[in-house]
Amino acid sequence: MADEMQTIRLLLVDDESDFRDAAGQALRRQGFLVCEAGSGEQALELLPVEHPDLVILDLKMGGMDGIAALQEIRKRDPDLPVMILTGHGRYEHALAGIQLGVVDFVQKPVDMEDLGRRIRALVRGGKRKLREKTIAELMVPEHRYRRIALESTVRDAVLALQEVQRQPPPPDDPDKGRRTLLVFDARGDFKGLIRAEDIVRLLVPSFLRESPYSSYFTGMFLAQAKVVGGIPLREILRTPPTLDVEAPLMEAAYWLVSRHLTHLPITQGGRLVGILRPEDLYAEIALLSEPAPLGSTTDGGGRT
Repeated sequence: MADEMQTIRLLLVDDESDFRDAAGQALRRQGFLVCEAGSGEQALELLPVEHPDLVILDLKMGGMDGIAALQEIRKRDPDLPVMILTGHGRYEHALAGIQLGVVDFVQKPVDMEDLGRRIRALVRGGKRKLREKTIAELMVPEHRYRRIALESTVRDAVLALQEVQRQPPPPDDPDKGRRTLLVFDARGDFKGLIRAEDIVRLLVPSFLRESPYSSYFTGMFLAQAKVVGGIPLREILRTPPTLDVEAPLMEAAYWLVSRHLTHLPITQGGRLVGILRPEDLYAEIALLSEPAPLGSTTDGGGRT
């Protein structure tokens, strides 16, 4: 870990001379040693001379653009920390930068005080490369959910859900496993899941769902509850698609969105190991898009 008092050597690469001059002066006032390059080609010439601790690289430049320059930097030094400057956030650039091991992205216009804090945080944090979390880090482990046997009835499921909801909620996520049951057969194989919403949906007769002109009257709820309570779960169970725990996170997002899923079962070697929910993904979106320094937050482990 670098000493906080050590002078940090920066290579600032941008073909806009006005921005480069202003940014260089602002960073020098904050105690950084700054070398400037007006092109990707010039930056590559300066690397073996200046030996920067970190490169600040603009993406949109004439001649060799930022991604091409980054590719060449990686050929010379696979571990040199590179921070990307961009005024045009594009998926292709972000993906290429991540694949080439950048440590952070900074959007133009740049708050120079914030930029200085980011640089120091990255140096103190060991200049970790941006890393996408795995499904295993984000999913809810299957043991956090209540199990129920496939031979159970709808009434058994209701009683199980009531029991779970009477227990104190977990402090890290009050919703984990409290409105969903995992269904297993006698051999211990996962067969599907039952949500509180699924049970309530059973109470609405099909003729009410199919006709907007149906009539409602007192007693319908009671009568339907009497009917559905004894239905075996195996008769109503719908098994959602499963995804292997080693799959890319974007594949999980696709299945959640395309199938309108609230719970995506995650398997390993054919066995259920966890459940991934949309809220597990949007919490990660909030983390990754925050403007605070990302050096220490994008490489850590998963939540419990």
